[in-house]
Amino acid sequence: MADKTELSEARIKALRLEVAELKKLLSAEVATQKKALIAKAIEQREAVLAPYDAVINALLREDEEKQAALRREAEEQRKTMLRIELARTEEDTEFHLHKQVEIVSILRALKDSNETITLYFNQGNDFIISSMFSVDEDENSVVLYAGSNASANKQAMLGGKLIAMTQLAKVKIQFVLHNIRLAQYRGRQAMLADIPDSVLRLQRREYFRLIVPIRLPVKCQIPVPQPEGVPPKSVEVNVFDISAGGIGISTPPPDIPFDIDMTFEKCQVDLPGIGVLVATLNIRTIFEVNAKDGTASWRAGCGFINLSGPMLSLLQKYIIKEERERKSREAGLAKKPGGR
Repeated sequence: MADKTELSEARIKALRLEVAELKKLLSAEVATQKKALIAKAIEQREAVLAPYDAVINALLREDEEKQAALRREAEEQRKTMLRIELARTEEDTEFHLHKQVEIVSILRALKDSNETITLYFNQGNDFIISSMFSVDEDENSVVLYAGSNASANKQAMLGGKLIAMTQLAKVKIQFVLHNIRLAQYRGRQAMLADIPDSVLRLQRREYFRLIVPIRLPVKCQIPVPQPEGVPPKSVEVNVFDISAGGIGISTPPPDIPFDIDMTFEKCQVDLPGIGVLVATLNIRTIFEVNAKDGTASWRAGCGFINLSGPMLSLLQKYIIKEERERKSREAGLAKKPGGR
């Protein structure tokens, strides 16, 4: 009967050596009776090792499945996303960020959110899975984790550039890295590159929309146009949902001019725990909402106009924070007795 006591690594190694030696003896020309004893000894030792082998095999399968999933994701991403060097149409021009402050803001948001970045090379036929490690504006450099395959890392250096594709708060991001070099950075292999000259932020697709939690309400201050000489005035409204494309709000009181296609500049959205987002809002829709008790209220869908990089970064930090906290709360409820 196999010993149930947990074995040390040294003991497991010794058992494996014993099994190997016994199998060599078994293959030699020995008496039939002796072969039976050797086979029995091998069987006993393999029975002891079986649980450990099962764990190792399970971990290997899990790692293979993760790698396969990453490759499938990267291949799908390669097929569906625009190649950055081909994105030169007038339609895409408005999505290119060229100001360094905006580019650095996006790169730092990628680092803070630990987003997976796919780095393509060899005409887009090969890739490395990475993530942002550091952004140094003073040195005009970014540092990314090197891939797990040393040969692929070296091949990636030969083309002179890497095409980076990722996403941030469900908004697709693309940029080209130049002056790539491998280096040891804080004790591990990394890839260094210059900060990209531009970043393509693909906002044409639908954004991830966060429903604002009731426990931490979000308010928006909308400046109200006033006649010349009249002190500035603003109205506070509730924000019900928010995305990289805009916000859903309660409409101001009826005496405030507020209609579809109106634009309000320097609106301030107070994001709890993050900061104040300043943006220009354009009113896209106004609609009625009926509560369960029959009462009616009016809401508006507002789009951001030319939201700056730093403001987008602020918004993405808020969305990422709230999503993490929501998942943490759900995980906590699931662990409680009776949690569903």
